[in-house]
Amino acid sequence: MSDTFSIAGREFSSRLILGSGKFPDFSTMRDAYAIAETEMVTVAVRRIDLGDRSGKSLLDFIDPKIHLLPNTAACYTADDAVRTAQLAREALGTNWVKLEVIGCERTLFSDNVGLVAATDELVRDGFVVLPYLNDDLIAARRLIDVGAAAICRRRHRSDQVWGYRTSRI
Repeated sequence: MSDTFSIAGREFSSRLILGSGKFPDFSTMRDAYAIAETEMVTVAVRRIDLGDRSGKSLLDFIDPKIHLLPNTAACYTADDAVRTAQLAREALGTNWVKLEVIGCERTLFSDNVGLVAATDELVRDGFVVLPYLNDDLIAARRLIDVGAAAICRRRHRSDQVWGYRTSRI
């Protein structure tokens, strides 16, 4: 029996999706991906130079076999997130996006109303949308209803083993 999972008809054998930030250098990042055998990597579109053709950009250190999942990190409105996703599609040649719409600058919790609106618009525009959501089952249901392919659970620095510490919200 194979241990694969599917998102929007694409099969993956690894459930590990890694980011591209927080590494001390691109070589370490590339090596981490190889050791982890990840098949999907998120890339913050607003934090990289998509026009860099020097051979030394972040994208040059990601194995072409790894599926790029551009994200809309640092977007505070649905409109910004939609524009960023559209830019990523044109620059990176993928209609997949990990969608983030930040609602609170301090906690980085999502603007769930904006997230649902942006998901709806992007799905209608042909995107495979993986919204990045804190624990909100009502918003998750709404995201599924408008066509989200999968929900990425947002972890927060205040997460505890037993749940959120609400005193920080």
